[in-house]
Amino acid sequence: MHIEYRVTKDNNNQKVSQILKNHLKFSRGEIRRVKRCAGLTVNGQTVRLNTLAKEGDLIRVHFQDDFEQPVIPQDIPLDILFEDEHILAVNKPFNMLVHPLSYHTLNTLANGVIHHWQLQGHNSKFRAVSRLDKDTSGVILIAKSSYICHQLSQQMQNGRCRKEYLAVVHNQIVMDSGIIDLPIGRPYEDSLIFGITPRGKEAITHFTVLQRFAGGSLIRLWLETGRTHQIRVHMSHLGHPLMGDDLYGGSLNMIRRQALHSWRLEFSHPVTRENMQLVAPLPADLTSLINESIHSINQ
Repeated sequence: MHIEYRVTKDNNNQKVSQILKNHLKFSRGEIRRVKRCAGLTVNGQTVRLNTLAKEGDLIRVHFQDDFEQPVIPQDIPLDILFEDEHILAVNKPFNMLVHPLSYHTLNTLANGVIHHWQLQGHNSKFRAVSRLDKDTSGVILIAKSSYICHQLSQQMQNGRCRKEYLAVVHNQIVMDSGIIDLPIGRPYEDSLIFGITPRGKEAITHFTVLQRFAGGSLIRLWLETGRTHQIRVHMSHLGHPLMGDDLYGGSLNMIRRQALHSWRLEFSHPVTRENMQLVAPLPADLTSLINESIHSINQ
């Protein structure tokens, strides 16, 4: 894996390290890693970081494989939405952890991704940029190098990555749309759940009602922030817990997991700068839930 940059007139006679930092947005840690791995060339020749670049020079940074691999490869089918040299986007099913835990080392998304990459001859670490709960399905973005992970994480933090979800909640929401701006945190120390608390961190959720049923609503949401359980906590606080989310007041009568799906992810590709829009189709259980809800209102 590598990235390239053609030196412009504005960069003429700048040190390569300055170009990496100011134009390619390398972190200090990444620049140190490039130096340590000797993965830097200009016009095909290995150079030092303090080399002065000239207009028209081609800078290329090679990313080394990660040889220490803590995740056990496992042949798990992946629903791949997009993949290139730098990123992988997968439609994660529900009932699957993203990362292995000390007591759950297999059957996670990471196990399947590492196996998939090793079949391609790559040995990258698993770096999930976006996070999903075990029982939340949908788009999840994975970086193939620490540099790409840093670039995408910055987009997440700066609000330049738009994450949209679909959810089915209890009760009909009266408003067609709204913004929930309420801080989220643990209500007390060592609490296993999160709640609205003045001691919490800022959390902002936008929602739009797509359809109303006899006992619920289908809504689309997008997040300005990414707090743990943000959608689940905010909607429960409004009196509209997610169906299947018994942790936050939802019922298991119609679905056995929280009715939440990471539907759409929009971001700028960190290398090509292309505007990426990735969509994960609704899984069968949520489609059935919506159809059953529509059927019940028509009876």
